[in-house]
Amino acid sequence: MNNDRHGESCARDVGARVDTKAQSREQSRKQSRSDARSSSCDNARAAQHAPRRSNTHAPEALTSDWNTYRSALLRRFFRDAGSLASRYRVGGEDLVAHVQRLNQPSLDRGALIKPVICIGDLTVATACCLGRANAMNDLWIYAEPSMTRAAMARLPETLALTWTRRYWTQLERASRSEEGRGVARYDGSRPIRLWIVEELLGTLEAERAAGRLTIRREQLGRPAALRLVGEQLA
Repeated sequence: MNNDRHGESCARDVGARVDTKAQSREQSRKQSRSDARSSSCDNARAAQHAPRRSNTHAPEALTSDWNTYRSALLRRFFRDAGSLASRYRVGGEDLVAHVQRLNQPSLDRGALIKPVICIGDLTVATACCLGRANAMNDLWIYAEPSMTRAAMARLPETLALTWTRRYWTQLERASRSEEGRGVARYDGSRPIRLWIVEELLGTLEAERAAGRLTIRREQLGRPAALRLVGEQLA
């Protein structure tokens, strides 16, 4: 499923980078079975199951009913994020609690709840808030290149590197020790890498506006190409 707002496929989220060897073995087995069948049988089977695949990946309908939303969320979690749940020791109720806390204001108003697009990324964010060190480390490895590139578009290289690391340390601490802070605010509606970069840039501009970060124009080199909307960051 593609996120139309940002143009980055959630199939490339941090969750999709886990257990790639197992996925490769599975693809090899599928290819072997496919080669053993005749082309006519393959075409018939593809035609038969095409509507089913289309329905599987269709966007979920918006709803304000929590029970309906919760059931759909758990189905997607167990279907698409099982390997991540095992790797980071995240249960279905952990994910549900994360999402419910974020959507409680909307639920109280009877408003429609924003759908979860990136279930793998949301599972990783939930694990980070539960204090799973391996999840936080995997997320840092995944997001750091985009974070550094964004900072270097606005800061000299040396300062960008140190500032990015300091920002991440603060984000990690807030995620683990302060309820409702850090990645606890991530709702799965867009790829987590884009969300982190947007948060980083917002924090950087806030520090500059408050006078805690002063950059002279002559310090800046040629800015790195960066677009948050409609283009992948890494």
